[in-house]
Amino acid sequence: MDVLIEFLKYIFLGAIQGVTEVLPISSSGHVSVFQELVPTDIDNSPFFLILLNFGSMIAVIYYLRKELKIYLSDFFSYMFKGNRDKEVKKNFCYLRNVFIGIIPILVLGYFFDLLIRNYFLLNPLLIIGIGSLITATILYVVRNHTEMHVNTDVKASDAIYIGIVQVISVMPGLSRLGVATAAGVNRKLSMDSALKFTFMMLIPISIATMFYQIIQVNFNMENIMHNFDASNVLNYFYYLIAFIVSIVATYFALKWIFIWFRKGKLAFFYIYNLIFGFTTLFMGLSI
Repeated sequence: MDVLIEFLKYIFLGAIQGVTEVLPISSSGHVSVFQELVPTDIDNSPFFLILLNFGSMIAVIYYLRKELKIYLSDFFSYMFKGNRDKEVKKNFCYLRNVFIGIIPILVLGYFFDLLIRNYFLLNPLLIIGIGSLITATILYVVRNHTEMHVNTDVKASDAIYIGIVQVISVMPGLSRLGVATAAGVNRKLSMDSALKFTFMMLIPISIATMFYQIIQVNFNMENIMHNFDASNVLNYFYYLIAFIVSIVATYFALKWIFIWFRKGKLAFFYIYNLIFGFTTLFMGLSI
C-alpha cells in the first residue's frame, strides 16, 4: 500500500510539473502547495526538480521541433554561410531575439529570486497566493486581445520588453507564461505569436534554471541527489515514472494551450488563478 501511495505521489508531481509548466498557472506555486498539503519531501531533491524540468523541456522541443529546425538551420546559414535571403535573415533575427529576450531574466532573475526568497521562506503560501492573484489580473486584462492584434514579427525591442517584464515571474505563484505572453500582446503581437515566442524562450530558460539549481548546491552531488536512496530500486522506478509523466503532460498541455489561447478562452485560467490565489492566501494567513 505504501508503494502505491508513493507511486501516485510521483505521478501527481510529474503531472503538476508538466501541466503547470506550459499553462498560465504557476508550476512552482502548485508544487509548493502540494508539499504543504501532503506530507512528503520528495520534491525537495534538486535532482528530482531538474529531472522534471528536463522532461518538460524535452516535450517543448519536440512540439516545436519543425520550427526549431528551420530557425537553427537559417541561423547558422546566416552566420557562417553568408546567406542573406530575406526569409533566412528573418529567421536569424527571430532566434537572435529569443536570446535577447532571456538576457534580463538571466541577469536580474538571480538577484530578484534572492530578494523574494527571504520573504518566501517566512510564509510561502502567502507569496504564492499574491503571485496567483497577480497572474489572474494579468490574464483578465488581456482577455479581449486574442484577436485584436495580427502582428507576427517579433522585433528586438519587443524581445527586450518581454524579457524585462518576465523577470517578475521569478516570484512564486506568478506564471511566466502568462506574464511573458501578456507582455507580447501589450507590444501588439498576435496572441499566437506572443505565445510561441514565450515557449521559444522557455527552452534556454529551462537549461539556465537547471544549471542554477546545480549551482545552488555548489555542484555537490550528495546535495544534488538529496532524498534519493540509490540502494532502493523503487526510487529509480518512481523517478522514471515522474519523468515520463512530465513529458506526456507537458506535450498535451501544449496542444491544449495553443487551441484555448487562439480561441480566446482565457476565462478558465484567470478564474482558476483567482480561486487558487485566494485559497492559498487564506491558507497562508491562517498559519
